[in-house]
Amino acid sequence: MNRKLSLLLVSLLMVSMALICSCGGTSSGKANLVAMYGLVNGSNWRGADPTAIVSEHKIKVNGTSANGQTIIITLNSKELGEYTFSPTNGHYAEFIPNMASGTERFSTLTGDGSGFVRLSSFNEETNSLGGEFYFKAYRADGSFKSVTEGRFTNVPYTYYNFEEETYTSTFTFSQGGRSWTAKEVYGTKTDTAMVVSGDCDRSEAWQSVSLQMPNNVSEGVHYFGADVSGYFQSGFYNFPATAGAITVTEYNSEARVIKGTFFFNYRDNNGNVQSISDGTFDIKYTDLTVVE
Repeated sequence: MNRKLSLLLVSLLMVSMALICSCGGTSSGKANLVAMYGLVNGSNWRGADPTAIVSEHKIKVNGTSANGQTIIITLNSKELGEYTFSPTNGHYAEFIPNMASGTERFSTLTGDGSGFVRLSSFNEETNSLGGEFYFKAYRADGSFKSVTEGRFTNVPYTYYNFEEETYTSTFTFSQGGRSWTAKEVYGTKTDTAMVVSGDCDRSEAWQSVSLQMPNNVSEGVHYFGADVSGYFQSGFYNFPATAGAITVTEYNSEARVIKGTFFFNYRDNNGNVQSISDGTFDIKYTDLTVVE
């Protein structure tokens, strides 16, 4: 073999080795790629910089696309495995068309919502997780979003212990020309309803206000009707709300916090229209649907 041919073979071998090393490096990079993507009604969706929050009992994965469309996956477990979305088991998914205040979200907790999530990796050394999902989420008007071929990989998570958090709940309203701040504040989520209420100091007045909403109530304005109700208690009398609205400004099922404003009219014992105005609530509620 002549010298030129030998040099050519050596050069080819070095190039081949470089290509192998380069391919190996690229493969490793893909393996560590942070991603969250899927199809929304058949169109590509990809979340930029997805993140997750992990608490003692839950995982919440969040991704927002470049045009502001958000997908949130909530898993009521930290164990690897497969789970279906259901109103009763704490696993659910949401699609938010944009991040504008008051935008109504699509949820598997609404209508005939359904879906599936598989938690396939949970790495406590790198604080990252991964999995697959699909779901069909509805809004109250019957419209829906079908999300298919969903996947999240190497999503970084932050651990948060909500049980160590101290929270001061508040409930205020105006009635009879006076502003009231409740002394005792309550919030309870059951299988059928979210109830928030405030009782005034009975040394000043024996009265309270209670509001009831669906347990999967969304952020936004909700008028009093079949699914939303309220009443003003004064002494031994309860006066149901006849008209008005509750505006939920925040409903954080992970932190178990609900915030909002309200107002409503009621008729007193003489049939005269009275009003509750300037109502506000900021409450850390008890979730009776979750077994700790």
